[in-house]
Amino acid sequence: MINTIHAHVIGASRYSMDNGVKGAKITIMQPSATDNENQIGYQVSTMSAPYEILDQLHAHAVHMPCNMELDIEFRSSGGKATLHVLAVRKPNATGSAQPAAATSSDKK
Repeated sequence: MINTIHAHVIGASRYSMDNGVKGAKITIMQPSATDNENQIGYQVSTMSAPYEILDQLHAHAVHMPCNMELDIEFRSSGGKATLHVLAVRKPNATGSAQPAAATSSDKK
């Protein structure tokens, strides 16, 4: 199931290994939960993504950190649920989604 979230993207990187494994990661920042007395300030999270996602982000690099819309799906990895980004785009002024460039993913 694919969900769309709004997140404050602070950076992204990608990797390519000699064995053919490729991928990327997107780092976001969000305010701590106000009802959690064990957190203050902001929390940073990293999400996996396909290698090509960085190409979508290049157009927004001069504006980073910035708010973005992320199409994500939950995946299981090593017994833990992880977030995997499928597409990114700058939200438009009305808040509705703009068409995103097609990406390939390793859906299972």
